[in-house]
Amino acid sequence: MTRRYSLDGDLNQLEQMTERLQDYLLGDSLSLPLAAGYSRRSTMPQLSAGAMLLRRRRLLCLGDELKPRQQRRLAAALQRHDAIQQEWTVHYGKKLQGEVPARLKQMRPFFRDCQEEPEACRSAYPSEALRRAYVQEILLAMDEFGYDKRPLIADIDICDRALSRLLKAGEFIWSAQLLSVYPRREFWWLYGSPA
Repeated sequence: MTRRYSLDGDLNQLEQMTERLQDYLLGDSLSLPLAAGYSRRSTMPQLSAGAMLLRRRRLLCLGDELKPRQQRRLAAALQRHDAIQQEWTVHYGKKLQGEVPARLKQMRPFFRDCQEEPEACRSAYPSEALRRAYVQEILLAMDEFGYDKRPLIADIDICDRALSRLLKAGEFIWSAQLLSVYPRREFWWLYGSPA
């Protein structure tokens, strides 16, 4: 994640994600490529529960900054999301439950690498902070939609203890435009970097 942020970019991505949401929920994979000819260099993220929820909440928090036409597009995307979540609630919950351990597992090599190469740890940190943000967005959505997050808490606590040992508190690492979306108390790992 860079320090640049685009509301319109998030809106475009959310629209594409909600268009493919039902296919994603009914599929077996924890993520779904959105762009035709998707490659690692593509700027279009893959659809996952965390990636979609991250954009959804940002746009809900910053919606007053959107132009009227963008607000209508957002309302349509949110309505589509909510209708699909309600229709496929069990599938939706399974995707949330499945993504959290997968994201945490992806972070394990980072913790090992930080012990061996602190400099590489700093440069890799933005990707890991994004992974942890996806996990937090999923937890918030589980509360919102009434899914049980208790089975996930122990693994998240292990991850957070490892993160807190590495991090030195500091400035917000993402765009200042997103500061109001990510309060320090809930998203503390976005306020600092590896020491």
